[in-house]
Amino acid sequence: MQLKTLLSIYAVVAVIFCLGLLLFPAFWIKLYGAQADPQATLLLRLTGALFGGPAVMAWIGRNAEPSKSRDAMVMGFIATNALAAVVAVWGALSGVYNQFAWGPVATFAILAVCFLAAGRANHSVAIR
Repeated sequence: MQLKTLLSIYAVVAVIFCLGLLLFPAFWIKLYGAQADPQATLLLRLTGALFGGPAVMAWIGRNAEPSKSRDAMVMGFIATNALAAVVAVWGALSGVYNQFAWGPVATFAILAVCFLAAGRANHSVAIR
């Protein structure tokens, strides 16, 4: 997959997470079989807000020429999505949530692998 396409997809996915968690936190927590208490609602909104910056970075950066800055952005997306996948696996295995807990596992793992592959293919300096 081309890096520009991946960054465009990531920007859209991040905006969906951002708006969904900011505007409808109770819906998402209930979908996973948990309760939407005030603390969970606030943490979900905070998590949603944190998706806004990467969405903007990915959208604006999708047209960037190869550079160390673009490489750093891609490496940041690899790290973010890999770490999120690990935490999502932990959450899914914990039994705290229902079967929907595996959706974020797949989403974050696929994004991490795609960014790793696209980053290696489009790196400004050859990675060996």
